[in-house]
Amino acid sequence: MKRVAAAIAASALCAVAIAQQGIQLQAFPTMSVADGRSTVTITATVRDANGKTVPDGTRVVFSTTLGNFREPMASTAQGIARAVLVAPGVPGTARITVNALASSAAPNILEFEFVGDRSLLSSAQEYIEVVSPTALTYTADSRWIAASAVKQGVSIRYRDVTINAEDVQIDTTRYMVRARKARLRFGRIDRQFDELYFRLNQRRGVGTSSYKSLRFDTIGIQGTWPVFLQEQSDGSFAGAKEEERFGLVEVTSNGLVPAAGADSSLFEFEDLSASPSTIRAKKAVVFPRRGVQFQKAEVFVGTTRVMTMPLYELNPNASNSPIVTDQLFFVRDSSLGVNYPHYLSLKPGQTSLLRLRTGDALGRSSAANRGMFLDYELNWNRGDEWDGGLTFGGIGRNDWTLGLRQFWQVDNRTSLFGSLQSPNGQSIFGSVSANRQFNGFSLVASGNISRSLRGIDYTSHDWNTNLETDQKKVGRMPLQYSVGATMVSSFNSLVGRTVTGTGLYSRLQSNPLALDNRTSLSASLTTRLLGGNGAGQGLTWYGTATMSRQINNSASMVATYDYTKDGFTDTVLGSHRLSLNGNYYKGATNLNLFATRSLDADRMSLYGDLSYRLAPVWRLGYTYTWDKILDRNYLDYGYFINYRIGWREVGLTWSKQTGRIGFQIMGATGF
Repeated sequence: MKRVAAAIAASALCAVAIAQQGIQLQAFPTMSVADGRSTVTITATVRDANGKTVPDGTRVVFSTTLGNFREPMASTAQGIARAVLVAPGVPGTARITVNALASSAAPNILEFEFVGDRSLLSSAQEYIEVVSPTALTYTADSRWIAASAVKQGVSIRYRDVTINAEDVQIDTTRYMVRARKARLRFGRIDRQFDELYFRLNQRRGVGTSSYKSLRFDTIGIQGTWPVFLQEQSDGSFAGAKEEERFGLVEVTSNGLVPAAGADSSLFEFEDLSASPSTIRAKKAVVFPRRGVQFQKAEVFVGTTRVMTMPLYELNPNASNSPIVTDQLFFVRDSSLGVNYPHYLSLKPGQTSLLRLRTGDALGRSSAANRGMFLDYELNWNRGDEWDGGLTFGGIGRNDWTLGLRQFWQVDNRTSLFGSLQSPNGQSIFGSVSANRQFNGFSLVASGNISRSLRGIDYTSHDWNTNLETDQKKVGRMPLQYSVGATMVSSFNSLVGRTVTGTGLYSRLQSNPLALDNRTSLSASLTTRLLGGNGAGQGLTWYGTATMSRQINNSASMVATYDYTKDGFTDTVLGSHRLSLNGNYYKGATNLNLFATRSLDADRMSLYGDLSYRLAPVWRLGYTYTWDKILDRNYLDYGYFINYRIGWREVGLTWSKQTGRIGFQIMGATGF
């Protein structure tokens, strides 16, 4: 805790830095399926330069490159605005852009993954448990775990798979294990291996082990049936018997069979000694999509131990820096930022902690936010079936927020999730969704409700129910289609709007089409005919086409065309929208560009990040942010120059919004 106190004191000394408003984004659930009907609630919290929430009624605009928002414009209440995102018909990563109008807040971007198969959602809850009586080592840059212990002291568990070994390496992103002197157990298999290569999620691999094999010298006839015969020492022949042999075998759920051959590189251990930052611990629990939990953790930068914690959790996706401590302490815009978790409990089924935060950089702003927050977080899960959490944010502040979320996989055909949130006890917001798969069709019901508890009296709700057939192929074409029925109900007391309706819809989706060996195209089109009263009645259209191209080994791009005609979204964001995301990495150059434009509305965004390494220790960079929507035009650009010292880069920054020079310390980039 001394380190925490020092961090707080340093943060107070640095608080003179000029800050900007910022937008904090959250999505629930955290991942969804691209079925054209599932919904995701996006929550935006808008704060001023001092970390306080902006006045009620601040307009916030939501836009996305995949899917569509039912209402892309919302107003803040207690600094919070929400929008419901409907899943697209094609899988991919949606870039969700959120702007707060009539404010100086920089736009913020949230990337959200839509998967093509619902079974992938449950895999987010899977975990790999690694225990070593000595110390295991986790490399922050490559996300490998290495451990050694005599007498097969290292233990690995994944679902019903158990591996005990003397030496192991685990690629946590690919569920891949390399082991020496190992014992593998799962299903009916319980076998010793000298060397083992095993894919945990595929439940298969290869290794060197003993196995039983039938050795015979000839085939004879016994009665009317052929039999295998083995020559005896006296020259006679007898029935062949299975013998124990040693060699290369293939491991599957069905057992062991002799393998014809395998690449020797499968068994070669990686050299992990050059990792810039590592964590050594007695136990690690790896959630491949979410993070890694450690017990008795020691954090190293190079060979220097910089921190020791009894419990610690690392989110590998939270930062591009290979330095572990950059997620805890950082210097940005001449201010010290802190994101320090103090874990109260940490185990696969439950995590609780107190988190101290200050100096957040929200959105694409180069400035830091001066607000200081103490949050309590409680998370629980039970395998693939149960996942939830409780959050009390801003303890001791007058803009505190209480949140509760829960996901429940009732059975292999039914899932439920819901959430509740109350900012400062002035209002309450709830969302719920239920999905049930039947033979040949599925039922999805979702809704949200918001109600004030104090202050201005208001109530709103939005309910949707969809009944849709399973997708079927369109002849021999690379297309699939489904049809369904829908029922909607929406009410908002502030604007006096009531919408009710029932209707039919159809969804047409293409399989990924390879245009050449580097380019693929996928598309979907949803048509809905709704009858009733209020907005959105009549015929509505939602279409998406996405082209991905790997230009060469250094450059790639994803282009998306989005069409919406529903009488509401198109009036704000336009009916026709184009977006382009491109990356170029080669030698000393690193370039990322993102652009989106409405072809029939006053809406355009252009974001760019460029860096160039002038010399082995010098790096020059440029950032550009331009966002125009309705009467708001946000422009910011800036420069930085960094000098590399070991595993760190120390640099100076300047941006148009701050109009001054700032100081930053960050993890060194790898190129």
